Amino acid sequence: MMMENGIRHIAVYGDSILKGAITGTGSGNLFDITENDSLLLASRALDFELTNRSVFGSTAVKTCRRLMRDLNNGINAELVIIESGGNDCDYDWAPVSATPDAPHAMRTDIGVFLRTMSEMAAECRMRRITPLVMTLPPLITERWFRHISRELNQAHILRFLGGDYATLYRNHARYNMRLEELCRREQIQTVDMRQAMLDAPDLPSLMCADGIHPNEAGYRSMADVWIRELPKVRREF
Repeated sequence: MMMENGIRHIAVYGDSILKGAITGTGSGNLFDITENDSLLLASRALDFELTNRSVFGSTAVKTCRRLMRDLNNGINAELVIIESGGNDCDYDWAPVSATPDAPHAMRTDIGVFLRTMSEMAAECRMRRITPLVMTLPPLITERWFRHISRELNQAHILRFLGGDYATLYRNHARYNMRLEELCRREQIQTVDMRQAMLDAPDLPSLMCADGIHPNEAGYRSMADVWIRELPKVRREF
């Protein structure tokens, strides 16, 4: 099934979620890569050529640098999918654990995050490539809290979070909300992966033990969203 919007080549700039990382497999590795990540599955169903330039741990600033290099070198794509935020709103948890009462900044200030996401979309448009932003998949907060504090002082991290690990979810949701506002304001098309996963009958069953990466079933569920939504994307150029 080919897409009627004429999009045949898609390049992807994201982090470990769009790379297809899975955790807790028992392999002994921190991460493994599924052979069936969400966009690879979608490319098979929709018959488009996929260039996946997603990188583990990438923040918006790092992703932007990678995208700019490729844009300047010339990339063969009608559509660029941009995904970031999960690493941006995270902290370096070891210093937090050591000094929970000291100030600690998120990896990317929200203003820098939004400006960088805007810049990536604008640079794509300057090259007559349509940008598409994916919203942040939701957290399973309890699992993520256990994961980040597994070898650290859990009580200290909880104190830093104001005594409520749901602060992790609120931080994550705030970055996503502000990203959605940016996309509406600048008329950047989105695929709302967050809401699609929240609407799933059993979200926890789609997520790895770390609470932030989808598992194999989660990536298949994401693929269904891509298959449904990518043909609806309006090609801008």
